[in-house]
Amino acid sequence: MRSPAATMEHQTVKAGSAVPVASAPTLIRLRGISKSYAGVPALSDVSVTFQAGEVHAILGENGAGKSTLMNIIAGAQQPDAGEIEFAGRRVVSMTPETAAALGIAISYQHPAVLDDLSVMENLRVALPAHLFAGRPAREVAQEILQTMALDVPLQARGDTLTVAQKQLLEIAKALAIRPKVLILDEPTASLDQDSTDILFRRIREVVQSGTSVIYITHRMAELRQIAHRVTVLRDGRVQGSALVAEVTDQDLLGMIVGRTLGSTFPPKASPNVADVVLKVTELSGRRFHNVSFEVARGQILGVAGVAGNGQTELMRALAGLQPAAGTVVLNGRTLAPHDLRHRAAFMPSDRHTEGLAAGLSARENAAVASLQKFAFSGLVSRRREVAAVSAAFGALAVKAASIEAPVLSLSGGNQQKVVMARALLSEPELIVADEPTQGVDVGARAEIYRILREVSAKGTPVIVNSSDATELEGLCDKVIVLSRGHVVETLTGTDVVEARIVAAAVSAETHAAHSIPRAAPHSKWRHIVQTDNAPTLPLALVILALALFGYSKNPNYLSAFNLTNILTLSTALGFFALGQTIPLLLGGIDLSVGPLAGFLVVVASFFINEGQSTGAIVAGFVLMAVGALAAGTINGLLIRFANFTPIAATLAMYIAIQGCSFLLRDGPGGYINSDVVAAINAQIGPVPVAFFMLLAMAILGEVGLRRLRSGWRLRATGSDEDVARRIGVPVDRTIVLGYIGTALLTALGAVMLMAQIGVGDPRQGVNYTLSSITAVVLGGTSLRGGRGTFLGTVLGALLLTEVLNIVAFIGLSQTYQYVFQGALILLATVVYSTVRGRAAMQDE
Repeated sequence: MRSPAATMEHQTVKAGSAVPVASAPTLIRLRGISKSYAGVPALSDVSVTFQAGEVHAILGENGAGKSTLMNIIAGAQQPDAGEIEFAGRRVVSMTPETAAALGIAISYQHPAVLDDLSVMENLRVALPAHLFAGRPAREVAQEILQTMALDVPLQARGDTLTVAQKQLLEIAKALAIRPKVLILDEPTASLDQDSTDILFRRIREVVQSGTSVIYITHRMAELRQIAHRVTVLRDGRVQGSALVAEVTDQDLLGMIVGRTLGSTFPPKASPNVADVVLKVTELSGRRFHNVSFEVARGQILGVAGVAGNGQTELMRALAGLQPAAGTVVLNGRTLAPHDLRHRAAFMPSDRHTEGLAAGLSARENAAVASLQKFAFSGLVSRRREVAAVSAAFGALAVKAASIEAPVLSLSGGNQQKVVMARALLSEPELIVADEPTQGVDVGARAEIYRILREVSAKGTPVIVNSSDATELEGLCDKVIVLSRGHVVETLTGTDVVEARIVAAAVSAETHAAHSIPRAAPHSKWRHIVQTDNAPTLPLALVILALALFGYSKNPNYLSAFNLTNILTLSTALGFFALGQTIPLLLGGIDLSVGPLAGFLVVVASFFINEGQSTGAIVAGFVLMAVGALAAGTINGLLIRFANFTPIAATLAMYIAIQGCSFLLRDGPGGYINSDVVAAINAQIGPVPVAFFMLLAMAILGEVGLRRLRSGWRLRATGSDEDVARRIGVPVDRTIVLGYIGTALLTALGAVMLMAQIGVGDPRQGVNYTLSSITAVVLGGTSLRGGRGTFLGTVLGALLLTEVLNIVAFIGLSQTYQYVFQGALILLATVVYSTVRGRAAMQDE
């Protein structure tokens, strides 16, 4: 390699537009950047500059520090030491908001797409509001998607998108702001060739306009196609920097891995084709039809085709994870799908969703499928487990602080190695690998190829699906090419070359004769079922049916008096439940709702009672609001800044507030002013005015959740806090304000409770915690966060009140109240999960 310094100063760059490097202004300069995690250095004294109008590639093995460096530039992480300059000015604290303001956009390797938000909402929450000003939002959104030729419905939820679609959406978001600096972290890892070509055209366009593109990739071919300059990281340190035109692949590989690599692919075997270990005959399933092939001992079979032509579905069927018709014979035995599940090891393309248990360590993830191997008399031998996992990690060169490190603390490529280690440790009879080297560096790829070849040589059939035709050529002995779910060509031996694979995939004329096109109305219906408000209609029907049932048992059930009673009780519960909806949307919970309501009523009983002046009554309401504000603020601060879990923080508040209630009053006392009670219980016909207020607040809340940035941020935080933070959502502030909102809505419920019981009683209110959670769950809000509806919550509160009322009305014991509550929750959970799950499956 030539001297990097000399090369950087004098070479002219040619890609899109010829820009003399010497005259190109420096947009970003990093000096002495260092970052450590738990004492393990991720970056050490990194200094590098990025210039306008060029593509600057960053190379390095997994764990070299590339993504950490990009996260620091984008403000998602803060360096431990070093300086960042932008356009010659020092940036004191780079945050996602600061980066966005400076014109820095990033497309993450793992797309920052929120599964619980629609495509439109993902765009609106992540992009500046001014992009949508003055024009219909849908029109702007469609234009953004078209920049990457992404054709998905704007109302489609994030969790219905494929990995590739999420990546395209991520890139489209980054391009939408017309950035001064565009960071692309492994952007083509899940893209097919057509999408990659579109991306490269967009990159050349933005470079011509003066944008600095920082491009992370593991693929040398891409480096030569798109990059002007390259910097190599290894073990968190800069190994060198040069113009792409003046450095060889061998020099780059030497800097990346710190050693000279031999051939990337191991030598192919010379299998005995008569010794067939796997035979698949006329296998058909969702998106693939009549697939037949054989795999001989020592062979690796590749699956190729343009993305979306049934490859992934075929792989899942071969692993027993998806139903299929046909015959699979493995080692002489005909296997059903459930047999395949126990005999095949599946390596999914989306390791985050299917490949890893996020809460477990690297060791636990690797060993979880093989614990029986390490057990003696039902007890797992920790020594044997650690030895086996350590050996597997050593063979795959997994880089981690220790085998006990949280699996999500590993780099993306090392996470993929953990997935492979689990597959190998399970000693399967069949390995099904769907994009096994996606996001894996060149050094690790060679190790994965070697391991797969060794496994195949021992007699275990290996099937690999890859969008990289070069990979299939170098690794596989046989390749089947799919088009529209059919095998259009089978290549073996010397015919397994990139040109033949690509030609077969792009020139196929097979028609999906067995596929039924999805009608647009059906597609729209599926998206409606996926919406948060889908439960409101069935809830309303259940409420109506239950009312008719009560009327059939006793005509007085629908009397004006009983209707008023139900609506009044459901109004108090409704306000509590509206408040509880907010922390559940945030992925938390508020156990202090009930005691807070009782405490506020006790406070009011000292001021809002008979004989008090108007000023004292007003002061009582003000103190209720102040008390609620204080409780909500403390809950939020404990959760965000004192590292309390939501349960721990609100349980502590539960105990503290309940204690304060008994300190103020040890029993009922302080009767509430009758005029105030009458005003609160005012009616229009049989309907309390307060119930109309409840509905109005629910509607306003619903509009806020769907149409306002604050609502998108609330749901984004609950959907995935890490992703929300990366796209610039002020997560801490959102959560604190969310718990304050919960407390203020609880105060409104306390006003209704005060009018119902008419006295300050420290024992009242506690039961509303459980009831409010029940109402929210009945309304369709997910306990996992990110998905919910205020309208559904109100209907849930009304249904719950109706159930309790009808039990008493027809003379059943109180036991049935709890039985019916539990049954309703279970039924609602099962129905919502099943319907949404099926809709998601159909949208794939």
